[in-house]
Amino acid sequence: KVDYSLKDKYFVTGVVRRDGSSRFGANSRYGIFPAFSAAWRITGEEFMKSVPFFSDLKLRGGYGIMGNSNNVDPNNQYSLFAASKGLSLYPIEGQGNGANEGYFRSRIGNPDAKWETSTTTNIGFDATMLNGKFEAVLDVWRKDTKDLLFNVPIAGVVGGLASAPSVNIASMRNQGIDFQLINRGKITSDLKYELTLNSSFLQNEITSLAPGISYIPGAFNLRGITPIRNQVGKPMSSFFGYKMIGYFASAEDVKSSPAQEGAAPGRFKYQDVNGDGKITPDDRTYLGSAVPKFTGGFNIGLTYKSFDLNMYTNVSLGNSIFQLSKWYTDFYGTFEGSGKGARAKQSWTPELGNNALAPIWESASNVSTSGGGSENSWYVESGNYLRIQNLTLGYTLPNSLASKAGLNKVRVAVAANNFVTLTKYSGLDPAVGGAADTNFGIDVGNYPVTPSFNFVLNLGF
Repeated sequence: KVDYSLKDKYFVTGVVRRDGSSRFGANSRYGIFPAFSAAWRITGEEFMKSVPFFSDLKLRGGYGIMGNSNNVDPNNQYSLFAASKGLSLYPIEGQGNGANEGYFRSRIGNPDAKWETSTTTNIGFDATMLNGKFEAVLDVWRKDTKDLLFNVPIAGVVGGLASAPSVNIASMRNQGIDFQLINRGKITSDLKYELTLNSSFLQNEITSLAPGISYIPGAFNLRGITPIRNQVGKPMSSFFGYKMIGYFASAEDVKSSPAQEGAAPGRFKYQDVNGDGKITPDDRTYLGSAVPKFTGGFNIGLTYKSFDLNMYTNVSLGNSIFQLSKWYTDFYGTFEGSGKGARAKQSWTPELGNNALAPIWESASNVSTSGGGSENSWYVESGNYLRIQNLTLGYTLPNSLASKAGLNKVRVAVAANNFVTLTKYSGLDPAVGGAADTNFGIDVGNYPVTPSFNFVLNLGF
C-alpha cells in the first residue's frame, strides 16, 4: 500500500492485494486485486480563499478490484461420496437376504471454480459549508461483478442425490447515487438541532450468463410455484408469471376470452401477452423485482437544555414482494381450514366481480384457480414502506446533582423501536428478506419486526 499527499491538497493511494483461499482448488486458488484512489482538496487552493461559503471541499475518485470467496462451499472443489443403507443398498452374494450399505456420489466437485471479482469505480465530493452548519457527501458509483458463483441445476441423468457444484457463470452490474446531507444549528440559545438525510438510488441488472443458459430459476418451489427468474437484462430476483387482469365474470366472458386451461367464472383471468389467442406458459412475463430502487433514512436530533430527542426513520421504495403467504391463508383448495382472513371472506361472487380480494371459493386445482400452483401477479404487491425505527427521549441530570451521588454523569431515557410502519403492503412486514440474493422478496409469512420499548440508564463514574 502506498499513500502520498502534497501540501494537504493532493492525495493518492494505491493498494495491491494477493489473496488466496482454500475454498478454491489449486488451479485458481490465488487472485491479484489492485485499487487506486485520488482526491483534491479544492479549498486548499488560493482561488478558494475568496469563497468563504465552503469551509472544506474535496473532490475524489477511485477504481478498484476486489475478490469474493464467501459464496462457495469449502468442499466445492471435491467430488465426495457417502454411505447409506437408506439411499444406497444392495445384497452381496452369499450373505443371505440382508441389505448391505453402499456408497453413492454426494457431491460433484468443481476444481476450476475461481474468485468472484468486483470492479468498482466512483467519483464524489465531500463538502462542509458555513462553518459546519451544512455537510454534504455525494457518490456516483458503478460496481461490475463477474465470474459470479451459482449452484447450477444438474441433469437428472447424473442422479438426484449429488449436490450441484458452484460454477462461475454470470456477471452483474450495480450502479447508483448515494447522497448524505447534514444540517446542524440553533433555533434558540438552548434549543439545538441536527438533521441528517441519507439517500441511495440503485439500479441492478444481470449482464451475462454462461453460454447455453438463458436464465437461472430461483430455488424456491411450492407446489409448482417458482416465482423467481434471473435473466440477462433484468434485476436479480425478478418475479415471473402470468399477469392477472381480473376474474372471469360469466360463461360468456370465458367464451369471448383467449382459451385458458380451467377457465370459469370467478377464476383468475390472465393477459394474452403474445397475442396468439390462448393462454400458455409463453404468456408469462416479468411482474416486478425484489430490489428496491431507493432506500434512505431521515434522522432528527434535538437538544433542549438537559433534554435530548432523537428519531431515526427508514424508507424503501420501488421494490415488489411476492406475498406467497396468501396461498396458505386464502384458499379452500390449499387448506380447507383456512378462510378466516379478510381476502378469503371477500372471495369472488358475481356481485363483487373484479372488486373481490380473492378468486372464487372452491377446491378445484388448475392453472386458473387458487390451488393450481401458478405464479401470477395476484401475489405481487408493492413493498414500499416508511418505518420509524427508533425514537428516544432522554434527560441528563445537572452535574451538581450527579456529583452529590459521586457520579460524573447520570442520564435516563426511554426508547421505542419499530413502533410505526407506514405501508400499503397487506402482509405482516414489508421488510422481507430471503435465503439468497437470487431468491429473496418471497413472503411466506415471515415473522414481522415487532415494536419494543426500553428504559435506559447511563451512569458515569
